[in-house]
Amino acid sequence: MPVSKFPNLFSPLTIRGKRYRNRIITGPTLFAHAIYIDGITENVYRMCENRSKGGAAEVSTGEICINFEEGICGFVKKPLALVPGGKVDYTKHEGEQFEQFKEYADRINKYGAVSLLEFCHEGSQALAELPFVPYGPDEYIREDGVHVYAMTPEIMEKICNDFATGALFAKACGFDGVLIHGGHGFLFQQWISPLTNHRTDEFGGSIENRAKFPIMVLDAVRKAVGEDFIIEVRMSAEDGVPGGMTIDDCTKFCRLIDGKCDIIHVSNGLKWKGNETYTFTDSYDEHGYNVRFAEKIKKAVKISKVAVIGGINSPEFAEKIISEGKVDFVVLGRQAYADPEFANKARDGKEELIRRCIRCFKCYPGSLECDDDPVQTMPEEEKGAIFTPAAMGRCSINPNSGFGYYEDRLPTPKGSRKVLVIGGGVGGMQAAITAKRRGHDVLLCEKNDELGGILLFTKKDNDKIDRRNFITTLKKEIEYLNIRVMLNTKADAAFIKEYKPDAVIIAAGAHPSVPDVKGVEYAIDALKVYSEPEKIGQNVVLIGAGLTGCEVGLHLAACGKNVTVVGRRNIIAKESICMHRFALKRELEKRNVKTITSAPVKEIRADGVIYEKDGQEHFVKADTIVYTMGMTPNNTEELTGACEDCDCYVIGDCFKPGQIGDAVRAGYDAAMKIL
Repeated sequence: MPVSKFPNLFSPLTIRGKRYRNRIITGPTLFAHAIYIDGITENVYRMCENRSKGGAAEVSTGEICINFEEGICGFVKKPLALVPGGKVDYTKHEGEQFEQFKEYADRINKYGAVSLLEFCHEGSQALAELPFVPYGPDEYIREDGVHVYAMTPEIMEKICNDFATGALFAKACGFDGVLIHGGHGFLFQQWISPLTNHRTDEFGGSIENRAKFPIMVLDAVRKAVGEDFIIEVRMSAEDGVPGGMTIDDCTKFCRLIDGKCDIIHVSNGLKWKGNETYTFTDSYDEHGYNVRFAEKIKKAVKISKVAVIGGINSPEFAEKIISEGKVDFVVLGRQAYADPEFANKARDGKEELIRRCIRCFKCYPGSLECDDDPVQTMPEEEKGAIFTPAAMGRCSINPNSGFGYYEDRLPTPKGSRKVLVIGGGVGGMQAAITAKRRGHDVLLCEKNDELGGILLFTKKDNDKIDRRNFITTLKKEIEYLNIRVMLNTKADAAFIKEYKPDAVIIAAGAHPSVPDVKGVEYAIDALKVYSEPEKIGQNVVLIGAGLTGCEVGLHLAACGKNVTVVGRRNIIAKESICMHRFALKRELEKRNVKTITSAPVKEIRADGVIYEKDGQEHFVKADTIVYTMGMTPNNTEELTGACEDCDCYVIGDCFKPGQIGDAVRAGYDAAMKIL
């Protein structure tokens, strides 16, 4: 196998008698008990199975509570029991529930990956519905009014026994180890953080004392499972809030548990604060955000291996940090949704075909971790759908993810069809790729001299590097599949009639909508910001505080402009996933972009904009006025009218303007319908 490009990434390793075929771990995503959610059980199993099949060395399930009493998963701001299928009895090593979890291990092990079941205990943050109560290091009244009790020796012993019992359950299921989630503000972190541990007994004060209870848990698990079972501990490097745990605290703790666990998995922050504390990185953060912390831990320990998660989406970067001795493993989180074949492609010299996560949060909306009320701010189709395929596990750039049907269960084409795809944006490219993989004869026509469609603007926006790379990957897939492409070709009605296709997929795009506002002739559409940057003045007003308006504002600010964004809605980027909205807010503040909400624009003048706020009119001066009022589908009547003798599918922005994931999915779905 041509692994010479990444020799360190593909260096095998043996831990507790289990062979890791490379240094790629796929991290826990989508709760382990998601198999109990109607409609996606098989998807969840396949999620893990496909990661093993895709070549990862270790695959972990998502988290599940270690007990369903004082340890049940919950959140302070959005209390929610996360076990829709009921409680799991870890003492029973037979029966339906046991077999359901054994299915995970069987599917992962089948394709050669090491399998881990993740357990968590949220301590003081647990839901702990009556008659049970939450316990943490300290006694206090939580911000939601719930009384948290300080752990007694009896409770500590109970929790140690629960972890040991859970680990034995996992071992009986056939798992090779357990992943104990100690980070993201969960139990271990609560004991280590000076913000949450103020005890004055033997479990408080020094780091050695604060580490005693987590060590008790690890010792209990090791005693229960023996020496041939892997224990991995996930820890946050820092709390990320004032007075909280720092990397120095975490490093000292990791030195104390060195050898008591086999892998220390370095993450960050507090789960209920999301990307505010870098529990998740966003598209404005550097890739490998947590590597700096993992490197310190790696230097501090002698026995345990160190793994790191956090925006790692390329084998080149993974190879670099492993070769430099900063970590032993890389952990793929959202990247494993984007491309479960990451490891195999990198191993086989096809790294250019890896679909690299764009960190858009489509797969993990994270509404539970946002200040905004999800019912008010999530897209319409996702309201109240936290645990449905529409809201979790669905990737913008991997169309075969997160939905309740399965490609191998769909009808296969009866023969090779002559397929014409009109439009070379991401929707059209995905349609061509899927159709070709289905065995069809595909021609992709694009009226311009380059594939990429409207997203070609990303070449000039440094905030859009990941999206730019996605276009490059699609182009490489088209090249790899030998799909015929005709650039500078307007496939009109005459072209369709002459070509005589069996099926036509129309992905003709959209154009900027012009606002119905007096003086609009003094303004320009947002795309001209990229195509005619020399015409943009120093002081810019953007009309429209949606996702596009905010992101264009960030780009202009990065170019040194003074930017004001004015929107009629009461919240910026209302159509955005709220985790990304938080990232936008943070970046807008960093770059000094002024945002004015609940302010409909009344008039555009040559030198500025008049808007209404709280019943009063205001004027903001500008050298350049830019409108971002959405997109209008391009007319496709002539094209569809020419498809009388063939199947026709209108997709993407020319059907309904949307985001990248909408176009990619639409292209995939259309190609799958061609039989």
